[in-house]
Amino acid sequence: MPKIIILEDPLSAEEHNDLGVAYEKKGMLDLAEKEYKRAVKKKKNWDISYFNLGNIYFKKKDYKKAKEYYKKAIKINPKNTDAMNNLAYLYSLEGKYSKALRLIKRAISIRFKTEYLDTLKEIEEKIYKSEGY
Repeated sequence: MPKIIILEDPLSAEEHNDLGVAYEKKGMLDLAEKEYKRAVKKKKNWDISYFNLGNIYFKKKDYKKAKEYYKKAIKINPKNTDAMNNLAYLYSLEGKYSKALRLIKRAISIRFKTEYLDTLKEIEEKIYKSEGY
């Protein structure tokens, strides 16, 4: 039986990313992770795949890796407010409230989304609780 040999990956970074999104929606996180990593290999300076990898690691509760990928997304695109929002939330989980607050306020100043206000409110509530209110 003849073997099929593929010398080059026929999918673009965007197509791998879209496939990752489809897997992620179905809860197939390991397959989504593989596709996002393939997208990153194809297009190293595209923040979306890094952001999506951050989300995968967040869902897997690997917060260290999630932070790493959110930071990479922001480094590539300093206006990636969704990555800022998610990273701010992770900082708040670690008790790094001033970092979280600065980051979410920065995200809101760049782009207003109701979800960002929810994150801001949660961070502020954690600050008040930590100060004994």
